[in-house]
Amino acid sequence: MSTKSPSLLLTSIVSTIARFAGVGLNFAVAIVLTRNLPMDEAGMVFMLMTLVTGVSLFSRLGVEQWLVRDVARIHDGETDSQGSHLRDAYRMVLLSSAVFIVLWLIVTPLLQHRLFDDAILMWPLLLAGSGILFFNLVMLNSAFMKAVRHTSQSILIQNSLPAVAYMLLILLFWKVFTQQQNYLLLYIASLVLAGLWSFYWLRPWWKNLHPAAPIQFSIRDVLKQSLPLAPVSFFSFLMLWADTLLTGLLLSNEDVALFTVAARLSFVSLFFLGALDATIYPRLLKIHKHQPEQVVRFFWQTTGLVAGILGVVTLLLLVAGDVLLKVFRPEYVQAGTALVILLIAQFVRAMSLTFSFMFIIQEQVRYLNIMLMSALVVNIIANLVFIPQYGIEGAAGATLLANLVLTGGVMILFFRNRLLIDQGRLL
Repeated sequence: MSTKSPSLLLTSIVSTIARFAGVGLNFAVAIVLTRNLPMDEAGMVFMLMTLVTGVSLFSRLGVEQWLVRDVARIHDGETDSQGSHLRDAYRMVLLSSAVFIVLWLIVTPLLQHRLFDDAILMWPLLLAGSGILFFNLVMLNSAFMKAVRHTSQSILIQNSLPAVAYMLLILLFWKVFTQQQNYLLLYIASLVLAGLWSFYWLRPWWKNLHPAAPIQFSIRDVLKQSLPLAPVSFFSFLMLWADTLLTGLLLSNEDVALFTVAARLSFVSLFFLGALDATIYPRLLKIHKHQPEQVVRFFWQTTGLVAGILGVVTLLLLVAGDVLLKVFRPEYVQAGTALVILLIAQFVRAMSLTFSFMFIIQEQVRYLNIMLMSALVVNIIANLVFIPQYGIEGAAGATLLANLVLTGGVMILFFRNRLLIDQGRLL
């Protein structure tokens, strides 16, 4: 496998284009919702999306990280081994999803009262629990495609499928989608459709899910390997989750809509970061195992690539922020200051990407988990202090502070533990 920069850059460009297509589709859905629904109802949709995707993330227990890490190290021709890993990931996630769906049903009355101000109907909120399983299928199938280095397909499955499914259903039921909270039912149906649709890209591996001589992982085996990796998956979403949930608890549904639109715009940079993640991480894993002499060069090459691409994207979004907010509706320009803070926060977060990979690869993930948990605690405390005083700008400031703690801590530990230098001594 070549590690030359033109090859890496070309792959990154292709995956970024695929990611950008997903960004456009997700924004199209958000714009349709904000332009056709009152601000408080748009806030309810965004809150439900945050809840379902967040609970789904927790229910996976880091399995997708385990799947990417182990499958990326398997030679391309060993499809039986790849299929065995995927089968056991499905088995683990089906069980954990069922547990979390039951928990969802139990706490639904509390969610209705505390997060939706009793404005959401009970039965769509109950049905939304099913979205946990189907969104997990989307994410597992996307993770597998990432592991086997089908980067563009992985990105399209994760980012485009749910948005395409939701948009198709909105168009199909256009005349009634704003009535009686049908927009919530269509969102739930879109997750079911996307989960089933995501299997289409895994056709070459269907027959390998039950190989003649399978590698067998018990649920305990999978958990033992996936749980230490779970915080890496949880962190970014946990901070958004904390920001959105605490905004919902302390402020109104309208404020949730404003903050969510600003957060979605700031996530444009994270979509680019996700494209780089999908390109860099599987390559770095494979190079570390099969071409260790290339690791140091590849690490700094990709770190520069992340800084360059994310820096340009962040600057463009800072310049165009108010114009983009007006696209949703002129009222959303109120979120301009929060958007600026969040864009800076996401750039700071992006700078920890490649450094974080090395903790996982060098099996020092416990240090990374300590920094992730520390940053999350800072985020929650800062939200409780800042939101009552500064509103949605306070929630954005809490994210920036937490990301500074994370990136600063990760870099300090990276150099203190001499991860790249230690790798160099192994060469």
